[in-house]
Formats: sequence, structure tokens, C-alpha cells
Amino acid sequence: MLPVFAIQPAGEGADQRCPALLLHPRPTRVTRLRLRSRDGRRLLPLHFQPEGDAIRAELPATALLDDRPLRWDVQIELDGSGVFEPLIGTTAGTGHRHFFQQTVDGHGISAYLSDSVSSLVLFTAPLQQHAQTVDVENTRAAFPMLLEQLPLQDDLVVFESFLGKAYAGNPRYIYEALRRMRPDLRCVWAYNGEAPIPGDPPRVKRGSTAYYRLLAQARYRVNNILFAAHGRKAETRYLQTWHGTPLKRLGYDIEVSGPEVDARENLYRESRAWTHLLSENGYSSTILARAFRHGGEVLEVGYPLADPLAGEAADRRDILCRLGLPGDHRFVLYAPTWRDDRQVGHWRFDFDLRLDIDRVAAALQPDQVLLIRAHHLVSRGLQDRPLPSNVRDMSHVDDATDLCVIADVLVTDYSSIFFDFATTGRPILFYCYDMERYAKEVRGFYLDMEQDLPGPIARSNEELIELLSDLPTVQAAHAERYAAFRKRFCALNDGRAAERVVAAFFGPFPPSNRFTDERMSSGSDGTEAMLLARSCEDAQP
Repeated sequence: MLPVFAIQPAGEGADQRCPALLLHPRPTRVTRLRLRSRDGRRLLPLHFQPEGDAIRAELPATALLDDRPLRWDVQIELDGSGVFEPLIGTTAGTGHRHFFQQTVDGHGISAYLSDSVSSLVLFTAPLQQHAQTVDVENTRAAFPMLLEQLPLQDDLVVFESFLGKAYAGNPRYIYEALRRMRPDLRCVWAYNGEAPIPGDPPRVKRGSTAYYRLLAQARYRVNNILFAAHGRKAETRYLQTWHGTPLKRLGYDIEVSGPEVDARENLYRESRAWTHLLSENGYSSTILARAFRHGGEVLEVGYPLADPLAGEAADRRDILCRLGLPGDHRFVLYAPTWRDDRQVGHWRFDFDLRLDIDRVAAALQPDQVLLIRAHHLVSRGLQDRPLPSNVRDMSHVDDATDLCVIADVLVTDYSSIFFDFATTGRPILFYCYDMERYAKEVRGFYLDMEQDLPGPIARSNEELIELLSDLPTVQAAHAERYAAFRKRFCALNDGRAAERVVAAFFGPFPPSNRFTDERMSSGSDGTEAMLLARSCEDAQP
């Protein structure tokens, strides 16, 4: 059991270049303290000494400074074990997330506790940028007050997908159906990217001050992971869509240590605000509710992200044109998941590519192209690697559904993408070079990998190349199992899931009234353009 310290700023000394924090009570087991940068590239020892009933930890201010923002995790070693763990703490409750701030050489240094495990983190940045970030994060800490003080906007919907990094997944297809079915509702996307969004709705940067104000006021929320602040008004309806039918264990079902275990308490606090949880099938309904300890309503209606995969995809040609891919080729999509044990930074993971790209590329037919898409949590993909002419790095594509629409065969490992791809009926191959280790040491599985999957498992590049060379035989050999798999997991993916979600969660279009009449006659642009300004005005004291 890790010790928990009460943390407070040390009294200001004469030398402001040597800020310090006091840890109470004075520990006897701590043998070393250190700082680890979130990008995993730097380690700094943290000197400490007794001071009354506490210890004084001196912050190496000058060594922390950089031209870019940096976050540093404070870690402890107990009993000379050689193992460093997060330093867990509490504060006096100043009302601000950043309970300690200092200025050194034109830079700001501050300290706060992480959301996941309440571990001590330092944040450093050039002074102006530091001040802006601290203001935003302190606003986030004041989110409960915003929930109480700001008025509900009954027609406001806030969408977010993959932590604001993508216009993708279930939220994307729910939004597109909502535009058709409920044009009376005003939609905002929390999206930090640049991809075009149909209807050109207002966008807000995830984690900005405006973001928290809109989140506090929205009548409806839709997300596939979690928002940056917990809690909601009693009247707010929150749809958690999640982002895949699970093969690998989730949340409180995980039995081995790792980043998902460290973060699950934070997700649990978020899940207390879910009013509805979306499910693709009966299997998911049971697992997701249990793993996330969700006691509210489950919408078991299929996945909207699979709607484009049901039947013939009319927009295949448009997707190929948009992605710059040839229209007369067949595509092999390789979409592996991330590895919990390959962490290189805060929720950033190494791309553990065990695929011999050159050999696989050489074995493809002349009209085949290999598309590689790294998971969004992978820190670096194939940017610096020269690729054969028949291989494309598609890691920049926000929405994996677009790639599934055009793929003729999917190669994956433990990613949930294969459940959705099975909607197409096209062949699926599994490249699982580390299956036993992943099962026992990394995450674990819900299904029997040898008996339940809708396609064969390759353990090596050689086996994968052999499977790719004769896909008709592979399909014939696994046809019965594939059909049973689709019946169990894809029966609700009929191309109408998004419409069912909108009907169940948002309800029918309201009867004609003055507001909707004026809005429909004048068009939505003016109303949408005023949305952010209106919300900010509402937020003024």
C-alpha cells in the first residue's frame, strides 16, 4: 500500500529560484524522490530533507525549465527497492487545481494532483503559456460551481470523440443522424483537429474555458471515452457510446497491473454521470455494465459506426478520392491495438510493429495495397520510415470506419475493430505474435482466442503471408464460425443503428413552435454562430 502525503507549499524563502513543497507526515520508508517528464525522456533527482514533522522536497527549478510546456510526475522509492511509484497526495483544498505556483526566469512552475490516482505532478511552461493553462485547469477544478451557477441550455448538445482528437466513431454517426432527425437541436463539437464536419457546427477546444462552460450547460452530452470534467446537472442526459465490443478485458475486469487499472477510478467517477450506455450486442451489454459499474440504462441497439459497413457502401469511391487512394486496387488493412506495457509517456505508447513490412509488401498481388493504421494512443507511427510503393501509412485518418469501408481484408490482433468489420462479411486475419503474454501479463481476454474468433491466427510473418496468399481458402475454412460470430455480435448492425440511438436518446422532433419555426425559416447558421457567445455571456458573474 503506497503512503499518502498531505502536500503544501513550503514557506517562501529568500531565494525564489529554489521553490519547495512540504510532505506530511514525515516519512520513514522513502529512500529516493525523482521527477519523470511525461514524454519519458528526462529523469531528475529530487532532493529532500527533514523539516519538523514533514520533509522538505526542493524543486530543481532551473533544470525543469524549457521553451515548451512540460509535465513532470513526482515518483518515490520505498525501502530502497529500486522501484519508483507515483507520489500520492492530498492538499488543503484551496479551490484551485494548481495549489502551488512560482515564477522563475520568465517561466511558471506549478503543482497539482492527477485525476487518475491523485499523484503529484509539476507543470512548467513559459510564463504567458503557463498562466493560460493554469487558468483553464483551475476553471476545470471549479466545474462543480459552474454546474450550479450556469443556466441549462435545453437545446444544446456537446459531442466529443477520442478525447477531442477525432471526428469519428459512434459520436460522428449519431451527430450525422441527429442533423437529419432533430434539426431543432444546436450541436457543438469538442474537437481539436482540422477535419471538416458536416453542417460546420461550432467547435470548442477540449479543455478550454469555453469547453467547461458549454459542458456545464448542455442538456445532452455524447462521448466515446470521457469528458475533461466530471459531474452534470440533474437535467442533463449523457450518452456514453464507448468505442468497441470488447475482446480484451476492461475496467474492473482487468486482473493485472497497467495504465488501464491506474486510470479506472477516474473513469468510474466519470461514469457516475452516464445516464445511458450504448451497446452493440447482448454480450457487450453485460460486460460493459459490469466492467464500468454502470447501473443506468443500456441502449442495446447496435453501433452507429458500423452503419456504413452494412450492405454496399455507396461512398467507397468518395472515401478513396478523399484519402488519395487508387480506385482500381484491393486493400489489406492492418489495424493493431496498443500495448499497455509499451508506455513511453503519459497515455502514449510505443508502436510495437512486429510486421515485416517489406516482406509482406513483396508478397502482395500487383493490385493489392497494404494500409497501416496505428492506434490513436501510439506516440509515433511510421512517419520516419520509408515504405514500399504498395504500402500506405493511414494513421492520420481520424475515423477507422472509413478504412473499413474500403478494406477487402482486415488484419488485426486484439483490437475491437474486427467486431465492427465483421458486419461486412469480408475476411479477417489475426496477427498475434504475443498472444500468451498478452493474455497473462498485459490485459487478458473475454473470448477464447482459439475457438471464438471469426478468422485464423498467425503467430509469425511467415504464417500471415501464407494466409494472405489464399484468402478464398481461408474464408471457406472459417465460413461456419464466421457466420456464428456475426449472428452473435453483429445482428443489430443493419445500417439503422444511428437512427435508433437518436430516437431513444433524444426523442422525436418536437411539435411546431415559435422557436423551431423561426430557426427553420432563417436557417441554422445564425443561431449556431451565436452559440459560443451566448454561452460565454451566460457564464459571466
